[in-house]
Amino acid sequence: MKSTLVISAFENFNLISSDFEVKQLTSGHINQTYLIKNAGKHFILQKLNTDVFENLKAVTNNIAEVSKHLKKKSYPHKIIQPLVFQNGEFLWENQWRLFTYFENTKTYEKSASPKQAFEAAKFLREFHVYLQNVEPDKISSPIPGFLDFNSRLKQYETSLKNASTERLNKAKKELSKIKQHKFLLEKWSLLLPDFPEHVIHGDPKISNFLFAQDSPNKIVALIDWDTLMPGPLLYDFGDMVRSYTNLREEDDPTVGQNFSKNYFCALKNGFLQNFSEQLSDAEKQHLTLAGQTVIYIQAMRFLTDYLNEDLYYNTNRPNQNLDRTRNQLNLLEEMIQVEGEYA
Repeated sequence: MKSTLVISAFENFNLISSDFEVKQLTSGHINQTYLIKNAGKHFILQKLNTDVFENLKAVTNNIAEVSKHLKKKSYPHKIIQPLVFQNGEFLWENQWRLFTYFENTKTYEKSASPKQAFEAAKFLREFHVYLQNVEPDKISSPIPGFLDFNSRLKQYETSLKNASTERLNKAKKELSKIKQHKFLLEKWSLLLPDFPEHVIHGDPKISNFLFAQDSPNKIVALIDWDTLMPGPLLYDFGDMVRSYTNLREEDDPTVGQNFSKNYFCALKNGFLQNFSEQLSDAEKQHLTLAGQTVIYIQAMRFLTDYLNEDLYYNTNRPNQNLDRTRNQLNLLEEMIQVEGEYA
């Protein structure tokens, strides 16, 4: 695939060689991502979704600030750094950006083992620790209201008012389940003042960890820093629970064998190892609530988008966002059954 725009974007960074190749990567829901081969080197080229990231300068500044901080602190892992285009900027036409590709690495769409989940959770906490001296007010929220769960609820309620009768009828069971589990959001909102604010990754799903090509448990880098933002550490942990404990594909609506307790325990153990003394008592006590709440909010977000005619998340078939909603609700209900309500 060699679209004119991809070629033009790369040409504004460097000359195209005879072995120029492009492969589109399809794992992300938001941005368009391409693996570029040019003159024997590999690059990651992305077209950012400006409907989602309205302030791309804030995104770029966040990445630059964190990159600079980690280098200063001698962070022992790979650090992502956007490359400069010929215009002297990290962005071309205010939407394209480029990164060096980390060779001999691979990503996973689903966690391969509890050991891998343990290592990822430990890696994430180390990332947090190295960022603990970054002042949250130096980092801008790239998506206003991203962590405002009450705002997510209002967006959902607005979608209910504007949705077509057809989509409301198809989602009748899921609408009922969202209402049934609203207590999780209420509990989270009451406890939120007890969770200190830090700089967090914001999207630590399994596919945002780069693993060594020859080892499924050796992590080379944590990537995709677009959602770096001030927030509670428990959000990052909750999103890992959502990503790692799900035994089914994200758009698989099948009921049964959805949640893995083994993966959940591995995540908790990895997250707490070495750095537990740096977590508050409230944070340690509500790891389960964090997982359940983030899963619940993600179900609500998928359903909101379905009711809004699929405007936010990329879809490649009808009802995919509804199936994603069902998947998250199945995961949530099985987790509650196994772990109890915010135990």
